Amino acid sequence: MNNLKKRMIALVDCDCFFVSCERLDNPALNGKPVCVTTGGGMKGVVVSRSREAKALGIKMGEPLFRLSSFGSDVYYLTARHERYRRISRCVMSVLRNFTPDVEEISIDEAYLDLTGMDQLTGLSYETLLQKIRDTVLKKTHIPVSIGLSTSKTLAKLASDKAKKNGGICIIYPNQIYDFLRYVRLKDVCGIGHNSEKVYWKKGIYDIESFLKKDPVWVRRALGINGERLRYELAGICVSPVCSAFKLPQSIQDTHALDIFTNKLSVLQKELNDHIHRASRRLRQYDGYCGVLGVMVRTKTFQVFQADMKLIVPTNSEFTLLKKAHCLMEKLYCPGIMYRATGVMLQNLVFGQSVQPSLFDVRNREDDRLSRLIDVLEDKFGERVVHLGL
Repeated sequence: MNNLKKRMIALVDCDCFFVSCERLDNPALNGKPVCVTTGGGMKGVVVSRSREAKALGIKMGEPLFRLSSFGSDVYYLTARHERYRRISRCVMSVLRNFTPDVEEISIDEAYLDLTGMDQLTGLSYETLLQKIRDTVLKKTHIPVSIGLSTSKTLAKLASDKAKKNGGICIIYPNQIYDFLRYVRLKDVCGIGHNSEKVYWKKGIYDIESFLKKDPVWVRRALGINGERLRYELAGICVSPVCSAFKLPQSIQDTHALDIFTNKLSVLQKELNDHIHRASRRLRQYDGYCGVLGVMVRTKTFQVFQADMKLIVPTNSEFTLLKKAHCLMEKLYCPGIMYRATGVMLQNLVFGQSVQPSLFDVRNREDDRLSRLIDVLEDKFGERVVHLGL
């Protein structure tokens, strides 16, 4: 491990991303306590908070029905995931202008390998990070925090500190041990609350004692992942930035209903939205679905699911919607109250790997029409066209 080349890896993390996206579309929300929620009605939960909302004591994952005590000054907005994905692509595009070595790890985070960029640009790393931060803000209006160090694990810790430290934090090799002295085990990505007790049982109570352990002992006691984490904390990169694009293995879209219902028409309406969002994402990857699944969750949290194998893989919203309605009719029971629905697109294939049927002319026409709707939504906004079935 010691012969690995020293890297300089940055983690770029969009600040309160969903809230920042909403403020981009509605600047009147700037400076206000804002929460973005997902789920239906009062059963929704907080998935993104502004700094002002955090200062009030609102916690991530807090259900809406518990937040009435915070008063009417807090703005609660329903998540618009398709909009957030489009803004995310803009942010990632800006990052790739600085280096091709960009690894997207979530909708609002990406690792960048900036090794040697100080010499290439003639800028110090601190100046370079500030330039990246300023450029992202100027071109996308999304604020970001950036942490930089010699491994992904340290870059993540630096990014967490950057959020409270002016947006930038760098851990240079000669600063690693001083920095880690104030970091708790559970704050390390890869340990967390659940695994912390496992480390305690092995006699590891803090990062300093962890780094003093022999790597061979660590591998025996904690496995290969524990050994890799030890090297990463010591500043040795064992998980390099991988810029190769990763296609999804499946696509899901689920949502809690605004109110419990036993009406099939309400469930089918929700199904329309699920299929629209999921198939649109699938087409963005030039993907095709081989198995369609429909899920319902009852008021008592029982989950029922039905799947259908498709003769010809498709990404047509029309085709998937008709088959999804058939599956929903099989699942539906009039005497049961439902709280959530969802769809799963599985057995995905991409691009030229699809072998269309010579006789399936209607499906190909539906596919072209679905893509035309995508173009219209890109230009005029979501749901400018609704299907009439």
